[in-house]
Amino acid sequence: MNATAAVQGTPAAPAWSASRLREDFLLAQAVDALQEGWPADALLAAEAACRRHAEAAIPALLRATILQASRSDFSSAAWCHAWRRDPQDARLQDLLINDWLAHGERARIAALAPALLPARCRAASHAGLLPSLRKAACLPAGACWRAGAAIEGMLFEAHAGASVQLCLRDELTQENHDVRLPPGAAGARFSFVPPHPDGVWSLALAGATAALPGSPLVFAVPRALSAAQSSTAPAPTPAPAPLSVLIPVHSGLAHVQACIASVLASLPANHGVGGVLVIDDASPEPALAAWLDAEHGAGRIGLLRNRYNLGFVESVNRGLRQLPGHDVLLLNADTLVHGDWLDRLRAALYRADDIAAVAPWSNNGEISSFPSIARAAPAPDAAGLARLDGQASALHRAGACADVDVPACCGFAMLMRAGALAAIGGLDGNAIERGYGEEVDWCLRAAAAGYRHRIATGVYVAHAGGVSFGDEKHLRVRQNRAVLMARYPHYYSAYQRFLQDDPLAAARACLAASLAPAAPASAAPPAPLPAPLASSCTRIAVLAHCAAGALAAAVLALARLVAARTDLALRLLVIGEVSETLWRTGVVDVVAPASGASLLSDSDLIGLSGCIVLLAADPAQARVAIDTVRLDPGFDAGSWFSALLARAHVAPRPALAPLHFANPGSTGARS
Repeated sequence: MNATAAVQGTPAAPAWSASRLREDFLLAQAVDALQEGWPADALLAAEAACRRHAEAAIPALLRATILQASRSDFSSAAWCHAWRRDPQDARLQDLLINDWLAHGERARIAALAPALLPARCRAASHAGLLPSLRKAACLPAGACWRAGAAIEGMLFEAHAGASVQLCLRDELTQENHDVRLPPGAAGARFSFVPPHPDGVWSLALAGATAALPGSPLVFAVPRALSAAQSSTAPAPTPAPAPLSVLIPVHSGLAHVQACIASVLASLPANHGVGGVLVIDDASPEPALAAWLDAEHGAGRIGLLRNRYNLGFVESVNRGLRQLPGHDVLLLNADTLVHGDWLDRLRAALYRADDIAAVAPWSNNGEISSFPSIARAAPAPDAAGLARLDGQASALHRAGACADVDVPACCGFAMLMRAGALAAIGGLDGNAIERGYGEEVDWCLRAAAAGYRHRIATGVYVAHAGGVSFGDEKHLRVRQNRAVLMARYPHYYSAYQRFLQDDPLAAARACLAASLAPAAPASAAPPAPLPAPLASSCTRIAVLAHCAAGALAAAVLALARLVAARTDLALRLLVIGEVSETLWRTGVVDVVAPASGASLLSDSDLIGLSGCIVLLAADPAQARVAIDTVRLDPGFDAGSWFSALLARAHVAPRPALAPLHFANPGSTGARS
C-alpha cells in the first residue's frame, strides 16, 4: 500500500514504531487505500483512529466518507457520528443535513434546523444551509438572536412591497407587543431593543403559530427573592414546605401518559402533595394536547400551555413562578414512579437544613445510575420498578445504606428545596440554552450559597432517557458544557473524581445483593455480519487480544507465519492490544475494542473487513456469526495455519506497482 507518510525517502516502518506518529499514519493509510479502491483497508485505518480519539472530528469525517463511497448501510449514521464530534462546526452541519436530505430524513432536518440557524445567521455562515432546508421544505421564516441589549434577526424571504409585522411576546407577563420592520431584501438583518431589559421574549411573524428559531430570547437572570436570603447561609426550616410535582412535556404521548398515570397512582401513598403541574411546551402532537386537556378538565392535573415552544429551561421556570414557596419535584415526562416515592425523597431532603436537592436511583440517572455509575441501562417495566424501588426503600429503612452527598443531581427527578429556590432563584435560561446542564448549574449556584446535594438511596425512579431533544441534544450538550466549564472550572474534575472514587459503590452493591438474581435470558443467535467491503487482502480476526497475555505468543507466531507467506494477500485484524514486536511483523491491522459510544461494533468491523475466521479465547462470549476458533494455551499456530490454507481460498498478493515519492529522485519499496 502506498504510504503517504513515506515522503522524502523516509521508510514507512518508523511511522509504525513511533507512537506519536501512528494516528497521522493511520489517516494517511486510510486516504491511500480509499484512492486505490480498497475501502475495507481504509475503514480499518480510519476506525482505529476513531476509537483512539473518540472526540476528534477528522477521523470520524474520513470514516463517513469511506462508508458513503462504499454505499454502506452505515454511512448515514457515520455522518451523524462525525457531526457529534463538533456539532457547532458549520461544515459538519451542512454535510449532515445533505446526507439526511439524500436519505429522505426530512423530519430530522426539520427538528434540528431551528437549533442551527440562529448561530449560522449571526455568523453570516448560513448561505450553505438555506438551500438544503428549502429542498427539505422546512425552511423557517427567519431566525433571531440576542445581541447585547438588543434583539437581532433575519427573514429569509424578501418583503420589498410592504412592512412586515412581528409579534414580540413577553413570556413573563404573557403580553404581546407589535414590531414593524421596514421593507427589505431577503436576508437583510433587523435589530431593535425590547420594551424592557429583563425579559424572556418570543418573536414570531404576526399570526404565525411558531416563533422564529432562536426564541425564547432570555435576558432575565435568576434572582433571589430577597437580598437577605441571598446573603445568608441556609437557615433552619421549621417545617417542610408544600410540595408540587412539575412535569414539562412536549411530545411522546405514550411516555407522557405512562409518566403522569404513575404519578397520579402514587399520590394516595404520599402526604402533603400540593398537586401535579404540567407545562405543555407547545406540543406539536394534537393527540397529546387533547389528552392533557382531558386530564386537566377532570381535575387530575394543573396545566399551563406555552403559546410558543420555550424549551425545557424556560418551561420549568414558568412552572416555578407558579409555585412560590413550594418544594418542587422536577420530573421528566419519560419517567415512572412507585409507591411513597415523594415522602421518601422529602425525608431525604429534610435530613439537614443545608440540603438543596435530592435525586433517586435510576437505570438512567448519570451519577445515580444503577447498576453501574454513569452508565444507562434499559428502563424496568412496572413489576421491575416495584421490585427495585421496594428493595431500595426496605434497605434504607433498615439502615443498610445511607444517602450520599454528590457534586450535583441529575434533573430527571430532582426535588428542589423551597428555601434554596428562594435564595438563588430558578434555572438560568440566560446562559443555558433550552436544556442540558441546567440542573448542574442550579446545583452549583446553590453550593456557592452554602447548600449541598444528595442521592436518596432509598428511592428508585425509572427513566427512559433521550426522548425530549433528539439530535438537538448533542448541540445543546456542547454549548452548555462550555458555559459550565467557564463558570465552574473545577466541576468536571470533581465529577470525574467522584466517578473514580464512587462513594455510592457500597449502597449500589447493597441494593444489587438484595435483588433476587434474574433468570438468565436465552442467548439470541448472533446477528448476521454486514456485507464485506472491497479489500486488498483476506483477514483473520483476533478478538480481545492482550499484548501481555498468555496467548500473545501464539498470535505472534501466527503473524510471523502470515508474514512469511509473501505470495499471499493475508493479514491479521487484531481487536485489542499489540506489542511492538507484533506491529513490526507488518501484517497486522489493530483497533481498540468497541465501546458503547462506537459507531461500529467489533462484529460489524469483522464483517465489513471481510474476515474469514475469528480467533477468540472465549468463542461463546464473542458471539460473532463467523467460523470461530478457540485460542487457548494448546493452540498450535503452525498446524492451524496449514489447515486453514488447505481449506480456505486466500488470494495471491497482486504485483506491486512502483512507489512514487513526493520528491523527485527518491526510490523505495511498497510496505
